[in-house]
Amino acid sequence: MASWLNRGGRAGSAFRLSSGGQPSSSEARFFAQPVVARLLLMGSLLSSGAIPARAEPTFFTARIAPIFEQHCVGCHGPEKHKAGLRVDSFENVMRGSESGEILKPGDLKASELFRRITLPASDDEVMPSDGKPLLSADEITLIRLWIESGASATRSLAEYPDAPVPKPTRQAHVPLAPDWTPRAAEIAALEKEIGVKLVPRSKIPTDGLVVRTASAPQRCDDAALSKLAPIAALIVDAELARTKITDEGLKAMATWENLRKLDLTRTSITSDGLSACAALKKLEVLNLTDTAVDDTGVARLKEMPMLQRLWLFGTKAAPVELPAKLAAH
Repeated sequence: MASWLNRGGRAGSAFRLSSGGQPSSSEARFFAQPVVARLLLMGSLLSSGAIPARAEPTFFTARIAPIFEQHCVGCHGPEKHKAGLRVDSFENVMRGSESGEILKPGDLKASELFRRITLPASDDEVMPSDGKPLLSADEITLIRLWIESGASATRSLAEYPDAPVPKPTRQAHVPLAPDWTPRAAEIAALEKEIGVKLVPRSKIPTDGLVVRTASAPQRCDDAALSKLAPIAALIVDAELARTKITDEGLKAMATWENLRKLDLTRTSITSDGLSACAALKKLEVLNLTDTAVDDTGVARLKEMPMLQRLWLFGTKAAPVELPAKLAAH
């Protein structure tokens, strides 16, 4: 009963067990009452304000912030803030961009934010930009209501009874690779021949395969990678740490067009071999921990358009800034 009363830290402000878990005399009298009497007393305390009611969400938090999170934060958030604009908090929205405020509470015509999100898709100034999905009619209505009513951070959701309720959105699945299931027999034969695991990344057959070598890394060498050429387009993740691959193996991997993640920890690859990685246009994560690469090799990675994470622990290379806002470790 005590845990139920203290759930969420609310009722506990009126009834909290004393230290040591033993009830005080007033608490003992309360718990001794029938359940119905306790519930009636709790209701009376809530209505009188003796126990604070749970705060209702604000309109900004429940309706506006999720729109910014879905459509805007990718370009205007903590990682990237084009034009000096961030919309990942109410304070940042109101701070505006390097060009000034982006909205004026109560005035749609003076609100640059609203103008941008209501431009035609063909307009160069429309937001979101770069061909990203535009806001729905309901999302635009929510932002309009919010600005017209003063762009408040504190007004409650209940104060907007006519505001549309956003419909749950199901994002279309983006295939990472061709469907591997028609080639299941071929994949199984390669596993047996080479001695590596070729594991589906998920239950979705177009999510690709993971090359997994952790159970026996010494079985994987340059020749093994060459034998994976027939299914190169199916591989999206290669866990090659502590394997026997060299720079020659990296050349064999240049045709793995859908590779997203590559772990080369404690392998014999060098900076010379990294030039082959330039062909991996979709590579997002690269682990070079405890390898012989240096600044010369890492410089070759600057042209990789999708690279987001790079691990350089135990190498002679210094962290670098890459076009994809690389987080180097």
